[in-house]
Amino acid sequence: MKDLKFLMLDLPEDVNRLVIYGDFDKALELIDLYMTRNIPQILKKRLDFEKDRIRRFKEDYTYSFDEALALAQENIEDFTMEELEYIKNARYADWIYINGEVKFHNKFLENSIKVHPTFEKRLIHPRKDAPEVLDKAIQYIIENGEIKYFIHVKTGLKLNPKYARKEEIIRVHLPIPRKSQQIENIHIINTSHEPKVIAPTNHPQRTIYFEEVVKGEDEFTVEYSYESHIKYKDISPNKVSQNQPTFYTEEWLPHIRFTPFLVELAHSIVEDEKNPLLKAWNIYNYITRNVQYSYVRQYASIVNIPEYAAYNLKGDCGIQAMLFITLCRIVGIPARWQSGLVVNPYSIGSHDWAEFYIEPYGWLFADPSFGGGALRRGNKKRWKFYFGNVDPFRMVANSEFQYDFYPEKKFLRQDPCDNQTGEMEYLDRPIFQNEYEVIQKIIEVKKI
Repeated sequence: MKDLKFLMLDLPEDVNRLVIYGDFDKALELIDLYMTRNIPQILKKRLDFEKDRIRRFKEDYTYSFDEALALAQENIEDFTMEELEYIKNARYADWIYINGEVKFHNKFLENSIKVHPTFEKRLIHPRKDAPEVLDKAIQYIIENGEIKYFIHVKTGLKLNPKYARKEEIIRVHLPIPRKSQQIENIHIINTSHEPKVIAPTNHPQRTIYFEEVVKGEDEFTVEYSYESHIKYKDISPNKVSQNQPTFYTEEWLPHIRFTPFLVELAHSIVEDEKNPLLKAWNIYNYITRNVQYSYVRQYASIVNIPEYAAYNLKGDCGIQAMLFITLCRIVGIPARWQSGLVVNPYSIGSHDWAEFYIEPYGWLFADPSFGGGALRRGNKKRWKFYFGNVDPFRMVANSEFQYDFYPEKKFLRQDPCDNQTGEMEYLDRPIFQNEYEVIQKIIEVKKI
């Protein structure tokens, strides 16, 4: 996973034209032709990766214009063709060309309802509002200085019987909590199978590893508990130390890359500011005000994640976090990845955010997507909270971006960058996301 530098290579122009147009069959033929030529090994790796990238495009972009319109009209009152054109052009609905035809992302409607200011109010079948736990927790943290939660969940992967190759060996990695500044008292309570390896608590992408013979109705699960201890940090630029560290300020190729475009953007954001806390605030402020939340294609199909966010001014939680981390590093502020799950009493799901380091405070949190969502709804208190602090409803499995498992996975991962749901593979090929189901179950979440 640490050797993906071939992503910094561009494609041959004829291959690139075909991919942009969405003529994937022709692009694959041309890639195979290039592979027979006398070209450097690094370009062969890039072309081979492009074949997998095309597979992911086909998985992600499934709705034609007419199908997207019909789906939207089934869910949103008085939805029109003009509105579909609008959300397509205004970055609410992600799309690409496939064989010259517009194809919408399979989560275009979910994203549009989440982000567009009026669609949720026009739902034909309104959704029930979940009890508001975030603002209550945030208020408690600010008033009391800290909060602690006990969290108990069960997660895993279930192999689709259609893709079960009976009597063959399957290798499974499931994410589990790692030791971090807010995570303590981690316990593995139960597993579906005897684990072959449990990675150390400080491994940057921690997993529990199974290796079993496929039976046909295979479900791999881990049940664990942990405590989330959050201490409030009341940060002030006036208290920032003059001397600051330089760790976590380097590039981490291919994604944390100091390209001319990102360097120019970073310096235009911070301008002449010298205080590192205010520099980080300016970056957070820029992202939360300008980068629109959007479900996007699989990370493995994006060759430079921070530039994707900065060029398109859109991205999900991880893409926004990567932009924050990269811009911070460019201006000399230590910044790193953190991700796993959001687990509160009512919901569970994948999430990514960032940490940045300022003396004398140490590692601080930044969650641009939660902060941007709060700002979008006019909740400035929550927006400001997510610069420096974080809520207690997190499970941290990863502290580094694009890092190998222990033991390493043999084939390219479904997500080469991160790990929130798990990975599976046979001895001769990876197992793709359409071949399994994700298991995420809340057992108990309580304040302690």
